[in-house]
Amino acid sequence: MEAKYIVEKAMSAGFDEAVASVFSSHRSYLKIANSRIDSIVEKRVESAQLYLASKKRLLFTNIEKLDEESVQKSIENAKRLVSKIKPKEDYFGIAEGPFKYKRVKLAYDAELAEDVSGAVSGIAQQSISSELELGASSLAGTVVASASEEQLATSRNVSVESKDTMVRLSLRPFFGSVSVQDVVASRRLSGINPEKLAERTADTALSVRKFGRIEPGAYDVIYAPSPAGLILSNVSAMACMGSIETGSPFIGKLGKQVASNELSVFDSAVEPDGVNSSVYDSEGYPTQRTALIENGILKTYLHNHSTAEKYHTKSTGNAGLVEPVPNTLVLVHKNRKKDLNYLIGEVDKGVLVTNTWYLRFSNDVTGAFSTVPRDLAVYIEHGEPKFAIKPIAGTEATGIRISDNIPRMLKSIEATAGNPVQSTSWDSEGTYYFTPYVLVKGVKFTVA
Repeated sequence: MEAKYIVEKAMSAGFDEAVASVFSSHRSYLKIANSRIDSIVEKRVESAQLYLASKKRLLFTNIEKLDEESVQKSIENAKRLVSKIKPKEDYFGIAEGPFKYKRVKLAYDAELAEDVSGAVSGIAQQSISSELELGASSLAGTVVASASEEQLATSRNVSVESKDTMVRLSLRPFFGSVSVQDVVASRRLSGINPEKLAERTADTALSVRKFGRIEPGAYDVIYAPSPAGLILSNVSAMACMGSIETGSPFIGKLGKQVASNELSVFDSAVEPDGVNSSVYDSEGYPTQRTALIENGILKTYLHNHSTAEKYHTKSTGNAGLVEPVPNTLVLVHKNRKKDLNYLIGEVDKGVLVTNTWYLRFSNDVTGAFSTVPRDLAVYIEHGEPKFAIKPIAGTEATGIRISDNIPRMLKSIEATAGNPVQSTSWDSEGTYYFTPYVLVKGVKFTVA
Protein backbone atom coordinates (compact mmCIF):
# COMPACT_ATOMS: atom_id res chain seq x y z
CA MET A 1 0.00 0.00 0.00
CA GLU A 2 1.48 3.36 -1.05
CA ALA A 3 1.17 6.52 1.04
CA LYS A 4 0.18 8.43 -2.14
CA TYR A 5 -2.88 6.22 -2.55
CA ILE A 6 -4.09 6.93 1.00
CA VAL A 7 -3.65 10.69 0.48
CA GLU A 8 -5.58 10.57 -2.81
CA LYS A 9 -8.45 8.70 -1.15
CA ALA A 10 -8.56 11.22 1.71
CA MET A 11 -8.61 14.20 -0.65
CA SER A 12 -11.35 12.66 -2.78
CA ALA A 13 -13.41 12.39 0.43
CA GLY A 14 -13.35 16.18 0.72
CA PHE A 15 -10.57 16.92 3.21
CA ASP A 16 -8.53 20.11 2.78
CA GLU A 17 -5.17 18.50 3.59
CA ALA A 18 -3.80 15.03 4.18
CA VAL A 19 -0.50 13.50 5.27
CA ALA A 20 -0.01 9.74 5.16
CA SER A 21 2.87 7.77 6.63
CA VAL A 22 3.10 4.07 5.76
CA PHE A 23 5.44 2.29 8.14
CA SER A 24 6.89 -1.20 8.41
CA SER A 25 9.31 -2.42 11.06
CA HIS A 26 10.95 -5.48 12.54
CA ARG A 27 11.81 -4.97 16.20
CA SER A 28 13.51 -7.25 18.69
CA TYR A 29 13.52 -6.63 22.45
CA LEU A 30 15.86 -8.70 24.64
CA LYS A 31 15.91 -8.70 28.44
CA ILE A 32 18.94 -9.65 30.55
CA ALA A 33 18.31 -10.77 34.14
CA ASN A 34 20.67 -12.43 36.61
CA SER A 35 23.46 -12.39 34.01
CA ARG A 36 21.43 -14.48 31.56
CA ILE A 37 19.28 -13.82 28.53
CA ASP A 38 15.83 -13.88 30.11
CA SER A 39 13.55 -13.31 27.10
CA ILE A 40 13.42 -12.10 23.50
CA VAL A 41 10.27 -10.54 22.04
CA GLU A 42 9.97 -10.15 18.28
CA LYS A 43 7.49 -7.77 16.70
CA ARG A 44 6.75 -7.03 13.05
CA VAL A 45 4.45 -4.12 12.25
CA GLU A 46 2.92 -2.77 9.05
CA SER A 47 0.59 0.15 9.54
CA ALA A 48 -0.19 3.69 8.48
CA GLN A 49 -0.96 6.97 10.17
CA LEU A 50 -3.17 9.52 8.49
CA TYR A 51 -3.33 13.21 9.39
CA LEU A 52 -6.31 15.14 8.09
CA ALA A 53 -7.42 18.77 8.08
CA SER A 54 -10.88 20.14 7.28
CA LYS A 55 -11.78 23.79 7.88
CA LYS A 56 -8.99 24.06 10.48
CA ARG A 57 -10.24 20.94 12.25
CA LEU A 58 -7.37 18.51 12.73
CA LEU A 59 -7.50 14.77 13.19
CA PHE A 60 -5.12 11.79 13.36
CA THR A 61 -6.14 8.21 12.67
CA ASN A 62 -4.21 4.95 12.64
CA ILE A 63 -4.79 2.36 9.90
CA GLU A 64 -3.82 -1.05 11.24
CA LYS A 65 -4.48 -3.07 8.07
CA LEU A 66 -3.04 -1.90 4.79
CA ASP A 67 -5.81 -2.90 2.40
CA GLU A 68 -8.28 -0.81 0.41
CA GLU A 69 -11.27 -1.66 2.62
CA SER A 70 -9.48 -0.67 5.86
CA VAL A 71 -8.25 2.58 4.33
CA GLN A 72 -11.74 3.46 3.11
CA LYS A 73 -13.34 2.69 6.48
CA SER A 74 -10.75 4.79 8.34
CA ILE A 75 -11.38 7.78 6.06
CA GLU A 76 -15.16 7.42 6.39
CA ASN A 77 -14.88 7.30 10.20
CA ALA A 78 -12.63 10.35 10.14
CA LYS A 79 -15.16 12.20 8.00
CA ARG A 80 -17.86 11.57 10.59
CA LEU A 81 -15.66 12.61 13.50
CA VAL A 82 -13.94 15.69 12.13
CA SER A 83 -17.05 17.90 12.20
CA LYS A 84 -17.22 17.43 16.00
CA ILE A 85 -13.70 18.76 16.54
CA LYS A 86 -13.14 22.37 17.58
CA PRO A 87 -11.28 24.35 14.88
CA LYS A 88 -7.70 25.42 15.59
CA GLU A 89 -8.04 29.01 14.45
CA ASP A 90 -4.31 29.70 14.34
CA TYR A 91 -3.61 26.76 12.03
CA PHE A 92 -1.98 27.71 8.73
CA GLY A 93 -1.60 24.40 6.96
CA ILE A 94 1.29 22.15 5.99
CA ALA A 95 4.31 22.95 3.86
CA GLU A 96 4.01 23.10 0.07
CA GLY A 97 6.42 20.81 -1.78
CA PRO A 98 8.18 19.38 -3.61
CA PHE A 99 11.46 19.86 -1.73
CA LYS A 100 15.12 19.19 -2.34
CA TYR A 101 16.66 17.31 0.57
CA LYS A 102 20.18 17.65 1.88
CA ARG A 103 22.63 14.95 0.92
CA VAL A 104 23.17 13.83 4.48
CA LYS A 105 24.50 10.29 4.64
CA LEU A 106 22.55 8.86 7.54
CA ALA A 107 23.98 5.56 8.74
CA TYR A 108 22.08 2.43 7.74
CA ASP A 109 23.19 -1.05 8.79
CA ALA A 110 22.21 -3.67 6.20
CA GLU A 111 23.62 -6.45 8.40
CA LEU A 112 21.40 -5.38 11.29
CA ALA A 113 18.35 -5.15 9.01
CA GLU A 114 19.04 -8.68 7.76
CA ASP A 115 19.15 -10.27 11.24
CA VAL A 116 17.63 -8.11 13.96
CA SER A 117 17.14 -10.92 16.47
CA GLY A 118 20.66 -12.27 15.93
CA ALA A 119 22.07 -8.80 16.51
CA VAL A 120 20.47 -8.38 19.94
CA SER A 121 21.56 -11.86 21.03
CA GLY A 122 25.15 -11.20 20.02
CA ILE A 123 25.29 -7.88 21.86
CA ALA A 124 23.73 -9.42 24.96
CA GLN A 125 26.26 -12.26 25.10
CA GLN A 126 29.17 -9.83 24.70
CA SER A 127 27.76 -7.61 27.45
CA ILE A 128 27.29 -10.46 29.92
CA SER A 129 30.78 -11.91 29.42
CA SER A 130 32.44 -8.48 29.55
CA GLU A 131 30.75 -7.38 32.79
CA LEU A 132 31.42 -10.68 34.56
CA GLU A 133 35.08 -10.64 33.51
CA LEU A 134 35.38 -7.16 35.04
CA GLY A 135 34.06 -8.36 38.39
CA ALA A 136 30.31 -7.76 38.25
CA SER A 137 28.40 -10.08 40.58
CA SER A 138 25.27 -9.85 38.43
CA LEU A 139 23.94 -8.04 35.37
CA ALA A 140 20.55 -6.78 34.26
CA GLY A 141 19.72 -4.87 31.13
CA THR A 142 17.98 -4.67 27.77
CA VAL A 143 18.99 -4.72 24.13
CA VAL A 144 16.59 -3.28 21.55
CA ALA A 145 17.16 -3.31 17.80
CA SER A 146 14.98 -2.52 14.83
CA ALA A 147 14.92 -2.05 11.07
CA SER A 148 12.18 0.07 9.54
CA GLU A 149 10.98 1.65 6.31
CA GLU A 150 8.66 4.62 5.80
CA GLN A 151 6.81 6.23 2.92
CA LEU A 152 5.51 9.75 3.51
CA ALA A 153 3.13 11.54 1.16
CA THR A 154 1.16 14.76 1.52
CA SER A 155 -1.51 16.64 -0.39
CA ARG A 156 1.06 19.43 -0.86
CA ASN A 157 3.27 17.66 -3.41
CA VAL A 158 5.53 15.71 -1.07
CA SER A 159 6.47 12.10 -1.66
CA VAL A 160 9.54 10.76 0.12
CA GLU A 161 10.74 7.53 1.71
CA SER A 162 13.44 6.36 4.09
CA LYS A 163 15.06 3.29 5.69
CA ASP A 164 16.36 3.24 9.24
CA THR A 165 18.12 0.90 11.64
CA MET A 166 18.80 1.33 15.34
CA VAL A 167 20.22 -0.49 18.33
CA ARG A 168 20.03 0.52 22.01
CA LEU A 169 21.97 -1.11 24.84
CA SER A 170 21.10 -0.51 28.50
CA LEU A 171 23.26 -2.24 31.13
CA ARG A 172 22.89 -2.34 34.90
CA PRO A 173 25.75 -4.34 36.45
CA PHE A 174 25.95 -4.99 40.19
CA PHE A 175 29.29 -4.95 41.98
CA GLY A 176 28.28 -6.28 45.35
CA SER A 177 25.74 -3.79 46.72
CA VAL A 178 26.64 -1.10 44.13
CA SER A 179 24.74 -0.86 40.84
CA VAL A 180 25.51 1.38 37.84
CA GLN A 181 23.16 2.04 34.92
CA ASP A 182 24.39 3.19 31.51
CA VAL A 183 22.75 3.46 28.09
CA VAL A 184 24.12 3.91 24.56
CA ALA A 185 22.44 3.93 21.16
CA SER A 186 23.40 3.95 17.51
CA ARG A 187 22.05 3.43 14.00
CA ARG A 188 24.78 0.79 13.47
CA LEU A 189 25.91 -2.38 15.18
CA SER A 190 29.48 -1.08 15.02
CA GLY A 191 28.36 1.98 17.00
CA ILE A 192 27.69 -0.22 20.04
CA ASN A 193 30.72 -1.48 21.96
CA PRO A 194 29.60 -3.73 24.85
CA GLU A 195 33.17 -4.16 26.12
CA LYS A 196 33.75 -0.42 26.30
CA LEU A 197 30.44 0.19 28.03
CA ALA A 198 31.25 -2.58 30.52
CA GLU A 199 34.61 -0.98 31.27
CA ARG A 200 32.96 2.38 31.84
CA THR A 201 30.41 1.02 34.30
CA ALA A 202 33.04 -1.07 36.11
CA ASP A 203 35.48 1.84 36.43
CA THR A 204 32.75 4.01 37.95
CA ALA A 205 31.50 1.35 40.35
CA LEU A 206 34.96 0.35 41.56
CA SER A 207 36.09 3.95 42.13
CA VAL A 208 34.61 3.82 45.65
CA ARG A 209 34.82 1.14 48.33
CA LYS A 210 32.55 2.43 51.09
CA PHE A 211 29.17 4.07 51.71
CA GLY A 212 28.29 7.35 53.40
CA ARG A 213 25.69 10.08 53.66
CA ILE A 214 25.76 13.77 52.75
CA GLU A 215 24.14 16.77 54.39
CA PRO A 216 21.52 18.86 52.57
CA GLY A 217 22.88 21.91 50.79
CA ALA A 218 24.51 23.06 47.56
CA TYR A 219 26.93 20.78 45.72
CA ASP A 220 28.63 20.79 42.35
CA VAL A 221 27.24 17.96 40.25
CA ILE A 222 28.81 15.89 37.51
CA TYR A 223 26.03 14.35 35.44
CA ALA A 224 26.84 11.25 33.37
CA PRO A 225 25.74 11.52 29.72
CA SER A 226 22.38 9.78 30.18
CA PRO A 227 21.02 11.91 33.07
CA ALA A 228 22.64 15.03 31.58
CA GLY A 229 20.76 14.51 28.34
CA LEU A 230 17.54 13.52 30.06
CA ILE A 231 17.44 16.87 31.88
CA LEU A 232 18.88 19.09 29.16
CA SER A 233 16.73 17.66 26.35
CA ASN A 234 13.98 19.77 27.91
CA VAL A 235 15.82 22.81 26.53
CA SER A 236 14.76 21.80 23.02
CA ALA A 237 11.16 21.21 24.13
CA MET A 238 11.08 24.59 25.87
CA ALA A 239 12.25 26.27 22.67
CA CYS A 240 9.39 24.82 20.61
CA MET A 241 6.82 27.44 19.66
CA GLY A 242 4.03 25.49 21.35
CA SER A 243 5.87 25.82 24.66
CA ILE A 244 6.61 29.50 24.02
CA GLU A 245 2.89 30.09 23.61
CA THR A 246 1.88 28.17 26.73
CA GLY A 247 4.75 28.57 29.21
CA SER A 248 8.54 28.44 28.92
CA PRO A 249 11.62 30.05 30.50
CA PHE A 250 12.56 31.25 27.00
CA ILE A 251 9.56 33.52 26.43
CA GLY A 252 10.84 36.90 25.23
CA LYS A 253 14.48 35.77 25.43
CA LEU A 254 15.46 35.67 21.73
CA GLY A 255 18.83 37.33 21.25
CA LYS A 256 19.48 37.39 25.00
CA GLN A 257 21.95 35.57 27.24
CA VAL A 258 20.31 32.43 28.63
CA ALA A 259 23.36 30.26 29.31
CA SER A 260 27.08 30.32 29.97
CA ASN A 261 28.86 32.04 27.09
CA GLU A 262 30.90 28.87 26.60
CA LEU A 263 27.80 26.74 25.97
CA SER A 264 26.07 25.98 22.67
CA VAL A 265 23.01 23.76 22.25
CA PHE A 266 21.78 22.43 18.91
CA ASP A 267 18.59 20.73 17.80
CA SER A 268 19.57 18.36 15.01
CA ALA A 269 17.83 15.85 12.77
CA VAL A 270 20.87 15.35 10.54
CA GLU A 271 23.43 13.70 12.84
CA PRO A 272 24.74 10.79 10.72
CA ASP A 273 24.41 8.32 13.61
CA GLY A 274 21.37 9.92 15.23
CA VAL A 275 18.69 7.32 15.97
CA ASN A 276 15.97 9.91 15.33
CA SER A 277 17.71 11.57 12.37
CA SER A 278 15.76 12.05 9.14
CA VAL A 279 16.21 14.40 6.19
CA TYR A 280 12.51 15.29 6.37
CA ASP A 281 10.06 16.07 9.17
CA SER A 282 6.47 14.89 9.66
CA GLU A 283 5.12 17.13 6.90
CA GLY A 284 7.99 16.34 4.52
CA TYR A 285 9.83 19.62 5.08
CA PRO A 286 13.66 19.39 4.99
CA THR A 287 15.30 19.13 8.40
CA GLN A 288 18.53 20.75 9.60
CA ARG A 289 20.92 21.34 12.49
CA THR A 290 19.56 24.39 14.30
CA ALA A 291 21.56 26.43 16.80
CA LEU A 292 19.17 27.00 19.70
CA ILE A 293 21.79 28.52 21.99
CA GLU A 294 25.08 29.77 20.59
CA ASN A 295 27.77 31.00 22.98
CA GLY A 296 25.05 31.45 25.60
CA ILE A 297 22.68 33.46 23.36
CA LEU A 298 19.20 32.13 22.52
CA LYS A 299 19.14 32.21 18.71
CA THR A 300 15.78 30.85 17.61
CA TYR A 301 12.57 29.05 18.44
CA LEU A 302 11.59 25.79 16.74
CA HIS A 303 8.81 25.90 14.12
CA ASN A 304 6.76 23.76 11.82
CA HIS A 305 5.18 25.31 8.71
CA SER A 306 2.03 26.50 10.47
CA THR A 307 3.75 28.31 13.37
CA ALA A 308 6.31 29.75 10.96
CA GLU A 309 3.50 31.24 8.90
CA LYS A 310 1.84 32.60 12.03
CA TYR A 311 5.02 34.36 13.17
CA HIS A 312 6.27 35.36 9.70
CA THR A 313 9.40 33.27 9.75
CA LYS A 314 10.70 29.99 8.26
CA SER A 315 10.11 26.44 9.44
CA THR A 316 13.09 24.89 11.21
CA GLY A 317 12.02 21.40 10.09
CA ASN A 318 10.45 20.49 13.41
CA ALA A 319 6.97 19.26 12.46
CA GLY A 320 5.00 17.97 14.58
CA LEU A 321 1.92 18.41 12.41
CA VAL A 322 -0.18 20.13 15.07
CA GLU A 323 2.73 21.85 16.80
CA PRO A 324 6.53 21.72 16.56
CA VAL A 325 8.49 18.93 18.24
CA PRO A 326 12.22 18.76 19.02
CA ASN A 327 14.63 16.46 17.23
CA THR A 328 17.92 15.41 18.87
CA LEU A 329 19.76 17.65 21.34
CA VAL A 330 23.51 18.13 20.82
CA LEU A 331 25.45 19.89 23.60
CA VAL A 332 28.86 21.52 23.04
CA HIS A 333 30.96 23.35 25.68
CA LYS A 334 34.25 25.15 25.06
CA ASN A 335 35.74 24.03 28.39
CA ARG A 336 36.08 20.32 27.62
CA LYS A 337 38.24 18.06 29.76
CA LYS A 338 39.86 14.89 28.48
CA ASP A 339 37.80 12.46 30.53
CA LEU A 340 35.73 11.98 33.69
CA ASN A 341 38.77 11.77 35.98
CA TYR A 342 39.93 15.22 34.88
CA LEU A 343 36.45 16.60 35.57
CA ILE A 344 36.35 15.00 39.03
CA GLY A 345 39.64 16.75 39.76
CA GLU A 346 37.84 20.10 39.25
CA VAL A 347 35.33 19.44 42.05
CA ASP A 348 35.97 20.59 45.62
CA LYS A 349 32.66 19.37 47.07
CA GLY A 350 30.25 17.60 44.81
CA VAL A 351 28.37 14.52 43.61
CA LEU A 352 28.76 12.33 40.54
CA VAL A 353 25.24 11.37 39.40
CA THR A 354 25.17 8.34 37.12
CA ASN A 355 21.41 7.90 36.82
CA THR A 356 18.13 9.58 37.78
CA TRP A 357 14.41 8.93 37.81
CA TYR A 358 11.18 10.82 38.55
CA LEU A 359 12.17 14.02 36.74
CA ARG A 360 9.30 16.42 37.44
CA PHE A 361 8.76 20.09 36.54
CA SER A 362 6.95 22.13 39.17
CA ASN A 363 6.83 25.33 37.11
CA ASP A 364 6.97 25.42 33.30
CA VAL A 365 7.61 29.16 33.16
CA THR A 366 10.62 29.17 35.49
CA GLY A 367 11.80 25.70 34.41
CA ALA A 368 11.97 24.52 38.04
CA PHE A 369 12.39 20.76 38.37
CA SER A 370 13.39 18.04 40.78
CA THR A 371 14.80 14.57 40.21
CA VAL A 372 15.97 11.64 42.33
CA PRO A 373 19.43 10.10 41.75
CA ARG A 374 19.37 6.31 41.67
CA ASP A 375 21.98 3.55 41.40
CA LEU A 376 25.50 4.83 42.06
CA ALA A 377 25.99 8.43 43.25
CA VAL A 378 29.52 9.30 44.38
CA TYR A 379 30.45 12.00 46.86
CA ILE A 380 33.56 13.92 45.74
CA GLU A 381 35.79 16.03 47.98
CA HIS A 382 38.92 17.96 46.99
CA GLY A 383 39.00 16.30 43.59
CA GLU A 384 38.77 12.73 44.92
CA PRO A 385 35.88 10.22 45.08
CA LYS A 386 35.22 9.60 48.79
CA PHE A 387 32.24 7.27 49.05
CA ALA A 388 29.08 6.02 47.40
CA ILE A 389 25.99 7.66 48.81
CA LYS A 390 24.14 4.95 50.70
CA PRO A 391 20.86 3.90 49.07
CA ILE A 392 17.61 3.66 50.98
CA ALA A 393 17.23 0.07 52.13
CA GLY A 394 15.27 -2.06 49.68
CA THR A 395 15.25 0.58 46.90
CA GLU A 396 17.44 1.86 44.07
CA ALA A 397 17.07 5.46 45.33
CA THR A 398 20.03 7.12 47.06
CA GLY A 399 17.95 9.12 49.52
CA ILE A 400 18.89 12.46 47.96
CA ARG A 401 16.84 14.75 45.72
CA ILE A 402 18.09 17.40 43.29
CA SER A 403 16.18 20.70 43.01
CA ASP A 404 17.18 23.06 40.21
CA ASN A 405 15.82 25.02 37.28
CA ILE A 406 16.81 24.99 33.62
CA PRO A 407 17.89 28.68 33.30
CA ARG A 408 20.14 28.43 36.38
CA MET A 409 21.54 25.13 35.19
CA LEU A 410 22.41 26.51 31.73
CA LYS A 411 24.27 29.44 33.27
CA SER A 412 26.08 27.18 35.75
CA ILE A 413 27.55 24.57 33.39
CA GLU A 414 31.24 24.96 34.13
CA ALA A 415 32.80 22.26 31.94
CA THR A 416 32.26 18.93 30.19
CA ALA A 417 34.36 15.81 29.77
CA GLY A 418 34.90 13.55 26.79
CA ASN A 419 33.10 13.57 23.46
CA PRO A 420 29.30 13.67 23.37
CA VAL A 421 27.82 10.16 23.20
CA GLN A 422 24.37 9.24 21.98
CA SER A 423 22.28 8.18 24.92
CA THR A 424 18.74 8.08 26.21
CA SER A 425 16.88 7.47 29.45
CA TRP A 426 17.28 4.05 31.04
CA ASP A 427 13.52 3.58 31.41
CA SER A 428 12.13 4.85 28.10
CA GLU A 429 12.80 5.10 24.39
CA GLY A 430 12.06 7.85 21.92
CA THR A 431 14.15 10.81 23.08
CA TYR A 432 17.86 10.65 22.21
CA TYR A 433 20.65 13.14 22.77
CA PHE A 434 24.38 13.64 22.25
CA THR A 435 25.83 14.73 25.58
CA PRO A 436 29.18 14.36 27.40
CA TYR A 437 29.73 14.35 31.16
CA VAL A 438 28.49 17.74 32.39
CA LEU A 439 29.69 19.69 35.44
CA VAL A 440 27.05 22.00 36.97
CA LYS A 441 27.96 24.32 39.85
CA GLY A 442 25.87 24.98 42.96
CA VAL A 443 23.05 22.42 42.71
CA LYS A 444 20.68 22.18 45.69
CA PHE A 445 20.20 18.82 47.41
CA THR A 446 17.71 17.69 49.99
CA VAL A 447 18.19 14.50 51.97
CA ALA A 448 15.61 11.89 52.98
